[in-house]
Amino acid sequence: MAETGIQQRPAWPLSSWTDAAQLAALIDRDKIPAEAAGIAPAQWFATLRGQGKRFDAVLFIAHALPRYECVVWAARVLSEGGVLDRGDPFLTAALRWIDAPGDGLRRAAGALSDESRRSRSGETLCKAVFYSGGSIAPDELPPVQPPPHMCGRMAAGAVITGAYERGDPVAVLERACDIGDEIASQR
Repeated sequence: MAETGIQQRPAWPLSSWTDAAQLAALIDRDKIPAEAAGIAPAQWFATLRGQGKRFDAVLFIAHALPRYECVVWAARVLSEGGVLDRGDPFLTAALRWIDAPGDGLRRAAGALSDESRRSRSGETLCKAVFYSGGSIAPDELPPVQPPPHMCGRMAAGAVITGAYERGDPVAVLERACDIGDEIASQR
């Protein structure tokens, strides 16, 4: 890796991804950075952060994390960043699902976000919960699995939207990157 100038970083044990370019393809198959090929995701994430590409780093970490941990990450960022308080119904719905991740609470979070018909951070967080796994079709229809990138995309969207709702996007996005790196590094 010395020829690329990218500093070696420990792997993210919690992430199943081993190549940053493959993960980048999940995020946007039309914008796969050639220099990400063969690079460990943790190293590519550090590169994005080092280049000041906070938006890209947030998208990347959201997709690198397993779905459950991705929702935990987004809820934690929004709560700790002062974007959503504990009384917010959207954060409450997400935290209920985090405490007991079952289909009923997952669907309840999705229904709550649909009722709002807005795209603020809380609603988008609940959409991440809904897309975390399980059928997205109504109960009476055959199961339909969510696209594999949707949970990460919604969680990243919640964090990015929340960063701008808070009024200090740089601080919130930096903290989101710190929290994401911390979660992905857990064994």
